[in-house]
Amino acid sequence: MLDAEFTRFVAETETSLYWFAYSLCRNQAQAQDLVQSAYLKRWVNWLTYGPNDPEHHRNLAYRAVKNVYFDYLRKKSNGYVPTDLAGCDAAGESTIDEEFIAAENAREVLAAVEKLPDSLREVITAVYFDGSTVAAFAASEGITPKRASRYHLEALQILREILGEQ
Repeated sequence: MLDAEFTRFVAETETSLYWFAYSLCRNQAQAQDLVQSAYLKRWVNWLTYGPNDPEHHRNLAYRAVKNVYFDYLRKKSNGYVPTDLAGCDAAGESTIDEEFIAAENAREVLAAVEKLPDSLREVITAVYFDGSTVAAFAASEGITPKRASRYHLEALQILREILGEQ
């Protein structure tokens, strides 16, 4: 009985969950991994939420995909999670559409940062991803705080231009 309910849940949600995962990472293999991880988490906790609440299970599956992806981002960027996404709650006050938009925005920002020249990307990464200050970045790179501040402002201007075009 439990296996049949879970199998039906997977069949009903597999496609939409995959496309949600793909919208986050833009990688087919990683999207499949995210979905499988989400289903594993749902299977382990299936009885906790009861079999009679399929919408709640669906929301929790979306949340699990998002959380697995955020864990990946944390590892990739030394603990950074975009603050506008950290409070998203698929089963609570935010809708899946809002999560999708927020995740898409974060993906666009990360892609824009990757387009920056090395010196500018380094200051943005240090300040916004690693939690450093511009002055600390300057000291670590052996440059003046004024030059680091210029790099920071130039990087922000370029990011605004890149993101404004999209």
